[in-house]
Amino acid sequence: NLKAVISQLLIPTKGGKGRVAAFEVMISTHSIAALIRDNKTFRIQNDILTGSKYGMVSLDACLVDLYKRGLIDYNDVLSKAQDPSAATQLAGVASRPAGD
Repeated sequence: NLKAVISQLLIPTKGGKGRVAAFEVMISTHSIAALIRDNKTFRIQNDILTGSKYGMVSLDACLVDLYKRGLIDYNDVLSKAQDPSAATQLAGVASRPAGD
C-alpha cells in the first residue's frame, strides 16, 4: 500500500557554499490511487498542485519558494523545474533577472 512519495534534489545554494533540498511530496489520496490504477499517471501532477491541504508540494513550487527566499539562483529554478514557464509565473519574473 502506497502512502506517499517524497523526492528531492540537492541544489547548490546561491554563492555555492552548500546545498539545499528541493522536494516534491505526493500523498496517496483516493484520487491519486485511482489515477495510478487507471494508468492515468500523466494527471498526477495536477493532483499534486491542488493537494496542498493533504500536505502535497510540487517540485516547481518548492524551487520557486527557495528562489524567493534567496537560497538558490533563478537559473536553477529554470533548469530543474518540471514546467519552467509555470515556475517563471509562480516566481513573478517577467524575464530572466539580470545577474542571476
